[in-house]
Amino acid sequence: MTLAELKQKRAQIAAEMRALNDKIGDEAWSPEQRSSWDGMRADLKQLDEKIEREEELRGMEQRFVEGNADELARRAAAAAAAGAGGAANDDERRAAAFNHFLREGLGELSQEERKALQELRAQGTGAPEKGGYTVPRTFLARVIEQLVSYGGLASVMQQLNTDAGEPIDWPVGLGVTEEGELVGENEATSEDDVEFGSGTLGAHKLSSKVIRVSNELLADSGIDIEGYLAGRIASRIGRAEARLIVQGTGAGTPAQPKGLAKSVTILKNTAAAAKVTWQEVNTLIHAVDPAYRNSPKYRLAFNDQTLQVLEELVDANGRPLWLPGLDASAPATILKRQYVIDQGIDDIGAGKQFMYGGDFNQFVLRRVRTMAIKRLVERYAEYDQVGFLAFHRFGCVLQDTSAIAALVGKPAA
Repeated sequence: MTLAELKQKRAQIAAEMRALNDKIGDEAWSPEQRSSWDGMRADLKQLDEKIEREEELRGMEQRFVEGNADELARRAAAAAAAGAGGAANDDERRAAAFNHFLREGLGELSQEERKALQELRAQGTGAPEKGGYTVPRTFLARVIEQLVSYGGLASVMQQLNTDAGEPIDWPVGLGVTEEGELVGENEATSEDDVEFGSGTLGAHKLSSKVIRVSNELLADSGIDIEGYLAGRIASRIGRAEARLIVQGTGAGTPAQPKGLAKSVTILKNTAAAAKVTWQEVNTLIHAVDPAYRNSPKYRLAFNDQTLQVLEELVDANGRPLWLPGLDASAPATILKRQYVIDQGIDDIGAGKQFMYGGDFNQFVLRRVRTMAIKRLVERYAEYDQVGFLAFHRFGCVLQDTSAIAALVGKPAA
């Protein structure tokens, strides 16, 4: 089957599952109906796996084509500019110099290319990394685009991109307690001093750790080296950022950001340490004010292991709580609520915050726009390899502690 046919078949099965659920309504599910549902769900999972493989292969092919197209386009633009006696676009010129720097190092660059790299470094704010260079916007965009794959929460958080990396004092409050007042004509309003806490949106530095690349790979012009490095950097930094957004302690050396687990104050316990019921999920949903539940960014959040458990849950009439998504306009739901998968969230267990529900627009993610990368030559010369090391800065803060609640496994006695 082609990718389009696979997606069409998946949409058909998802529609049949939703139709079956709607047809039965509030009636109790018979064994035959349940068996039919389980069979369709198994088919859906197999199709999802096939679609994922096809999309991954197509993505690899597309990145290869785009990577070579960019290289050819840069060379053509540079040649055209040189022939016309003009100058290439600044971004293209800097990107071309950066690509040459990645492949062959600073010593092989022309004076013009060195100047372009210095311009990139000058674009960064604060003290530059010693021996490192700020990556061009095109490279950074490729990294940021792939970060989404590793942190579901980041996709629904409020995004704040800054040029500088200084810590930002951020007010933290309990929004549900704030209310206006009715006043008459010519009457003075009263004062209501809201007690704000203070959070900090820092710029915590993450390293990709050293990525070692053989000189043979660097010398191969058919390899999209920028795409390769962007993917490796995004994978390493994305997983670390996703984990700290949830599990960051707000303390330590170096200091961690204060993640969701340490920031949330509305906690609901399950009756059992290693089990969750649909009633407890419903309790979590109703733990926050309806104003937050009606927000466009309201989501349930949990990891993939918990999703597997939730897919098996049924209500008192045997109806499944999980409904498959048809497409982007009708995503999958649990108890009619959209959800995100984030592997930084704990598994179900005693004392573990394994599920969150709330308006994630109140959870702010700050990222510094600039990213620095170092090229390490001598360190791995005996292996005929070059090391690359990237740095990324970010921070997070929950600005309204009444917006998000957590479901916690029953604490151990």
